[in-house]
Amino acid sequence: MPEGHRPGPLAATPSAGRAITVDDLLALRIANDPQLSPDGSRVVCVLTEVDVAANAYRSHLWIVPVTGGDPWPLTAAAARDTTPRWSPDGREIAFLSDRGGAKQVWIIAPDGGEARQVTSGALSPSELAWAPDGRSLAFIGKPEPAAPDEPSDVRVFTRLRYKADGEGFWDGRWKQVFIVDLGTGDIRQVTHGDYDHTGPAWSPDGTRIAYTGNADADADLGNASDVWIVPVNAEAPPRRLTRTAGPAESPAWSPDGTRIAYVGHDNPCRGASHARVWVVPATGGDPVCLTREYDRSVGHHLGSDVRGGPTAGGLTWSPEGTRIYTMVAEGGTTQIASVAPDGAVRLETRGDHELVGCSLDGTGRRLACIVCDPVTPGEVAVIDAGGSAPGPPRRLTRWNGPLLDGVALARPERFQCRGADGWPIEAWVMRPAGSRRIPAVLEIHGGPHAAYGCAFMYQFQLLCAAGYAVIYANPRGSRGYSEAFAAATHHDWGGKDYEDLMRVVDHALAHYSWIDPRRLGVAGGSYGGYMTNWIVGHTQRFRAAVSMRTTCDRAAQWGTSDIGYHNGQWEFPGAPWEAPEFYRERSPITYVREMRTPMLILHGEDDLRCPVAQSEQLFVALHKQGTPVLFVRFPGESHGMSSSGQPRHRLAQLRHILVWFEKYLAPD
Repeated sequence: MPEGHRPGPLAATPSAGRAITVDDLLALRIANDPQLSPDGSRVVCVLTEVDVAANAYRSHLWIVPVTGGDPWPLTAAAARDTTPRWSPDGREIAFLSDRGGAKQVWIIAPDGGEARQVTSGALSPSELAWAPDGRSLAFIGKPEPAAPDEPSDVRVFTRLRYKADGEGFWDGRWKQVFIVDLGTGDIRQVTHGDYDHTGPAWSPDGTRIAYTGNADADADLGNASDVWIVPVNAEAPPRRLTRTAGPAESPAWSPDGTRIAYVGHDNPCRGASHARVWVVPATGGDPVCLTREYDRSVGHHLGSDVRGGPTAGGLTWSPEGTRIYTMVAEGGTTQIASVAPDGAVRLETRGDHELVGCSLDGTGRRLACIVCDPVTPGEVAVIDAGGSAPGPPRRLTRWNGPLLDGVALARPERFQCRGADGWPIEAWVMRPAGSRRIPAVLEIHGGPHAAYGCAFMYQFQLLCAAGYAVIYANPRGSRGYSEAFAAATHHDWGGKDYEDLMRVVDHALAHYSWIDPRRLGVAGGSYGGYMTNWIVGHTQRFRAAVSMRTTCDRAAQWGTSDIGYHNGQWEFPGAPWEAPEFYRERSPITYVREMRTPMLILHGEDDLRCPVAQSEQLFVALHKQGTPVLFVRFPGESHGMSSSGQPRHRLAQLRHILVWFEKYLAPD
């Protein structure tokens, strides 16, 4: 995209229809985890809906015909059915379900009928993988817990990573690879090491399983993991194939069984590093990075507040072993690409969209995904693989059409401006209906190594419906651009990223005369909450702020967050006692005396990523000095509340945001 201001391909004016409401969130149907049948004729996916009476979600499996016909529900239990996986012959689908209580593995025929349960107990299964002969399933589970000597609610930990946001406290059980024989029902544990084993993948001959994990005693200190192979039937220890300096994930065997592809990096920039496609010989040898020269990150990266845990799809080899299919981050879009053994990357899709999932049929001719855009929360779509002219996927469903066809939705306009150091910054503006001078809200994404873009954002649409313009951008630190761009927040949180955002606002005010510069708001969650706090401590240009799941004291967050201590290994220059002045300087709470902007603080009480004490500290400081502030707490909610929290809590959060901006951004 050329530098400077240029209208993008999406119109900034809203479509015709009634205004979207907070309660419309309850009617959305969110698709995820698309899986193409081996013959390419059908897609099975997960469709999640709100059970209003239960204040909960129900997820069912749906079958979507590729060549014509209406989609139909394969499961209908009052449960969360997830992770569908086709058997190699396409005659059965394995899935996970919490019907009846604890989550278990189930199997159902794709034409319907009763599902049968194949696991029981407290194994907590996840990550299903069919054996090539279809007679057994591998899954990740936890061994049955040992009976305590005496009942106690006391927790004792020696492990550093003793908690994880969204999961809670570690239960003392390591994730292991299990195999269930579908003929006899027998379940056996294949791995036994004292570390988590993930990503099971069968060798083509069915004799071995690849997985990833870190067997080092100090594994919790870093983010590294390796690819391992374990024999299925022999009493032999697992064999480590890699010795990486960084993470290795999603192993995938080549069709001939000679190579294993995986996603990872060697930690050049820690969490800001590009995830890349690697290949390692199955017999041992040096791994080769295939996408070293492709300066984009593999996987899903776009933020959205309607879908928790979007499926990345992993890696899939073509049947002849000449290409590896994956998702890639391309600016404010997500695309599907394929990688050749020589490292040549070919985009299989193009368009202004967010894609979720990447599934290939058994012949290598068709791909399935979920396609989303700023006015579409997500529909099942397919595309022919290897096309000479890549384009947008062909949509097969319209699950949200009945609701959204009658709603006025704003379409963003893309623009680009110069940030700090003259770097180009990609940004968007959404304009509500009306011709008068309009207040605007700057929205800031989390991460910082995430991104905004061509995804559906419910909060943005609500703000537009209430009469606010929305400005959002991908400042330095964001995914979808070069690795140098993603890594540019190194030791500089609140520095040039702040300057990038202020230049985005300056550009929007200079080029969109309908924005009222006297009525600006700012909002963000997680790192976006950090930046919101930082901004109001360094400028008085905003009249209202909303800080969600925030962090304000980086030294205090370092040891209380589930992963905060990792920040001192690269993002910040060491631990708090090694760089105390830096932590003080880059903590928004240091500048609380300058925070005069009215602040709404929203936080989940079970947030282990940015613990609620961060918001407590900010609230007390603002209240004590007389800054208008409102603190809203959500019991039982983790860091991902905005996209996957209890429905009533998500509605309450949206209502508080609208009321706050109405109070402080209304015309004088």
